[in-house]
Amino acid sequence: MAPEEVVEAVVGLSKTSTRPVYRGQADATWQLQSGAVRRLQAAHAKELMADESTLRSLVAKYHKEQLIIPMEIMDGANLSDLQRLSVLQHLGAGTGLLDFTESPLVALWFACTELPDKDAQVFALDIGDPQVARNGRRLDDPFDLGQAVVYYEPDRSLGARIVAQQSVFVICKPQIPNQYVKSVVVPKESKEPLRAYLTQLGLSQTALFGDIPGLAAANATRVGLHRMDLLTPEQHRDLGNRAYQLGRYDDALAAYEAYEAMRPDTAQPYCLKGDTLAALGRFNEADQAYTRAIANLDQPAFLDKNLRVNPEPIRNMMSPALYYNRGNVRAAAGDHHGAVADFDIAFQHDGGPKRDILKNRGNSKFALETFAEAHRDFEAAGVEREGSDLSLAMGNCKVMTGEFEEALQRYLDGSGLEPEETAASCTRSAERVRRILETLRGHDFQVIREAGVVFVETKCARGGPIDFSLVGNQGNTGNIPSGFGTARGGDGYSGTKGIVVRFALPTSRPKEA
Repeated sequence: MAPEEVVEAVVGLSKTSTRPVYRGQADATWQLQSGAVRRLQAAHAKELMADESTLRSLVAKYHKEQLIIPMEIMDGANLSDLQRLSVLQHLGAGTGLLDFTESPLVALWFACTELPDKDAQVFALDIGDPQVARNGRRLDDPFDLGQAVVYYEPDRSLGARIVAQQSVFVICKPQIPNQYVKSVVVPKESKEPLRAYLTQLGLSQTALFGDIPGLAAANATRVGLHRMDLLTPEQHRDLGNRAYQLGRYDDALAAYEAYEAMRPDTAQPYCLKGDTLAALGRFNEADQAYTRAIANLDQPAFLDKNLRVNPEPIRNMMSPALYYNRGNVRAAAGDHHGAVADFDIAFQHDGGPKRDILKNRGNSKFALETFAEAHRDFEAAGVEREGSDLSLAMGNCKVMTGEFEEALQRYLDGSGLEPEETAASCTRSAERVRRILETLRGHDFQVIREAGVVFVETKCARGGPIDFSLVGNQGNTGNIPSGFGTARGGDGYSGTKGIVVRFALPTSRPKEA
């Protein structure tokens, strides 16, 4: 298989997924087993390991006595158990965590950089499907044996390589059920050309292991040294990636600008600049960078002509991310018409984050006061994956149009969903809408919107204006990596500040200027 065929096959694993994560293994015969399970299998009889309940108990005991307690003695009580296991996992310890990544290209890099005489395998798992996976951050006991699959997104502060690899950990208890996983076998003959292909896109040992242990390993005595002449374009790119992963966005921007100067006719430098400018909150400049990237998508990255590869799969991966990100920064800059147009294009592409696109587009339509259209987007996003954030937004749409009974139902629906923070907002909004309905019972009313206030004109306001404050829509879901070398960028549009519903007599309502 040619490199672009392998990329297409791996990306194709997630066509129906809400939020796919990937794992690459250098040998296709290896099972999806954690380092903890492999260590325990080597230490105990196979007959003992065949009993799943015994194996689960052994993994729990191993975690506590072999890893968590010793590390707690060293670091005090500063980290949670999952944080400790995350750090140990990335330092090479055998834990009950399995490394996955949000990037299919990172998974391919791990699949093809070792064992050249063995076929490799790349796996995909949909952690956005609540029937498949739960977020370990929201569970009292993420190692609870009753959950089939639990995932954990490690904190950026735990290490630069966690950021570089866009890491997500899956807690194996003791393994991932086969029915939840899809996979592609990578022929051994494809490994070498695929590695060269990925290296030109910016994936390398240096880029993916961007911490002090990784720096030491990359400069070990046995590793050959390139002549220390002027930096190449790709070295500027890699320096920018390292700085971005460490949160040094100004340094990253300077490196990417040097990369752009040396590769001005390719899309990748402008993608990376756009991500960085978005993280810095410089939204208009980020818009310009993404626009330049889109204009150069005919050459998405600098690919050595000797590789003889088709760049189409890379264009297809970059395009939805670019339009999605540009839509985000346009919304943040107040250009909601431009944002909606970009989200429309992103939605038409396969592989884009459908729920996030719909939610963010709904936010821009809400800002444009096309509330029925916004409600349809939030509702469609809920089909992808329901959530209290969407229920809150749908309830707010109904409040803005004076449909208070429907608003109450949306808020009540969201009060029992995740995330917990917006579920609490739904509960508070439901209580206030109940009060609105009680006040209006038996009275005619008319709803008029002015300057962000919903005026409810009714005779029951004779005692003076009555205000009810409701929580505004949650902000946009943040940018996604568009240049294959960074992590998520700035969140962009922050959502609505809040809604005021004011009861007033018709004569007391302020007039438009």
